[in-house]
Amino acid sequence: MSYSAHDYQAEDAIMRAINIRNLARIDWLLPIFVISLAVIGWVTMYSASAHATDVYYQKQILFFIAGSVVAAGIICVDYRSIVALAPLMYIVAILLLLAVLKFGVEINGSQRWLNLGLFRIQPSELTKMVMVYFLAWYLHTLGTRIRKLRWFVLAFILTGVPMLLILKEPDLGTAACLGPLVIVMLFVSGCRLWHIGLVVLVGLSIVPFAWYQIKDMDPSPSPRIQEEQKAAFNETKKPWDLQWHQKMRIYTFVHPDFAPRVSNWQAYQSFITVGSGGLSGKGFQQGTQTKLNYLPEHRTDFIFSHYAEERGFIGCVVVIGLFLAFLLRGLMYARDCPDMMGTLLAAGVVTVLGFHIFFNISITIGLMPITGMPLPFLSYGGTFYMTTMACVGILLNVPMRRRMFLEEGMFGG
Repeated sequence: MSYSAHDYQAEDAIMRAINIRNLARIDWLLPIFVISLAVIGWVTMYSASAHATDVYYQKQILFFIAGSVVAAGIICVDYRSIVALAPLMYIVAILLLLAVLKFGVEINGSQRWLNLGLFRIQPSELTKMVMVYFLAWYLHTLGTRIRKLRWFVLAFILTGVPMLLILKEPDLGTAACLGPLVIVMLFVSGCRLWHIGLVVLVGLSIVPFAWYQIKDMDPSPSPRIQEEQKAAFNETKKPWDLQWHQKMRIYTFVHPDFAPRVSNWQAYQSFITVGSGGLSGKGFQQGTQTKLNYLPEHRTDFIFSHYAEERGFIGCVVVIGLFLAFLLRGLMYARDCPDMMGTLLAAGVVTVLGFHIFFNISITIGLMPITGMPLPFLSYGGTFYMTTMACVGILLNVPMRRRMFLEEGMFGG
């Protein structure tokens, strides 16, 4: 029986939009890396929460299971069908970010969560995945028109709207993630290189901006006096000023010797924790920094420090090697995909996860100023784990479409 190109596109596209048999065609090498990292994360979380009343590692396993269901659902759906909904997803993400600013729950000075009763969600985390789909839709729709400056600039404007809303929460780490995302996806789409060069020059302006934020600072090492300085600053704070704790993070990064036991406590303890692991580590559940509660946020932002203390340099090399293998596999998917939309999706996901991995590890060893930046598969956090697994689903969705596109080419589709 023969098919015309029209019949194939109109009928077969509907059948292929949702196909559970896609699960049998996935590339199993990537899930091996994911499961390996997830298991390391469970073991590390078990150790990190051994003296806590809340069983974090059990929740982490549940997050993985729920995330796997989300990833499987994404795999079963043709990514072109999801990308077609990207404009609507973008609008919903903006509305959720606005809702956070109005009705959000404030924790540790940041208003990032929406309380839905049985659970909380963090819209800024969901926005990262939405922006991958939205930018793929935008750039694929434009095609070669992205080489024109106005369309290039519009991509940054569209990305800047959620970025500013996320900064307002404030969530500097998540907002910073969107910058590299749009640059990489623009590069992959074939924009002019000198346009990106201009963006890089503008991006370097963050250095004088950071200097401006701390140039008049003279914080006291005394916590009591520093609280008074903070109160005085908040009374005269200008719209372009960062929050006091953000300014202090920049200040202590530039002046690491400033009151490390007071204002730079997190970085100070992270250095001690990582360094104390030595070559082979202290062993499972033998990390004294965690047991004695010296290492702050050791289940979230500083989980890598806890892992380094127990597993040492050798264990860190193993985890970083798995992360690199995971990211390189994703780049291979982007390279080999015959469809620009799939290439953009894979490149976007690798950028988001790679940014988190690089910055989280850099923060724990003092190469970057401290900001909230969880580590994929290891850090505790429900929304972050779910979006990470959703990113895995997007990656696995891309290579299995290669055969489908070849088949469509046979029919002239």
